[in-house]
Amino acid sequence: MKNQLRYTREENISCVGGGIYPNMLCAHPPFQIDGNFGFAAAVAEMLIQSRKGYILLLPALPDEWKDGKVRGMKAQGDITVDFEWREGRIHRVRLCSSHEQKVVLECNGISKIIFIKPDGTEDMIFD
Repeated sequence: MKNQLRYTREENISCVGGGIYPNMLCAHPPFQIDGNFGFAAAVAEMLIQSRKGYILLLPALPDEWKDGKVRGMKAQGDITVDFEWREGRIHRVRLCSSHEQKVVLECNGISKIIFIKPDGTEDMIFD
């Protein structure tokens, strides 16, 4: 991650080192858009992993990201997920779905069955 987000000025382009250009495009020499897509996908998978009927939050959180929040991520089954964490542990989760479904939510070492109603929101606080 540190290499991907290392600022690189265009006049210093070489075939070693990579980084990111001022326009936020990947400086993986030569420029390749898959560097941007792959990095975004990797960060998303660090924060949320899902399959139909199952959501796992913070499966691979970096130690440096002790506190944070995510809004509008999509999980399998067309579920929108908002969540925040403190000291590396989930504090609040909000799940929204356009149709009724049951999902197993796993976070902080606990699995919980959640029933989401159509156009409803399930808002949970973990302390």
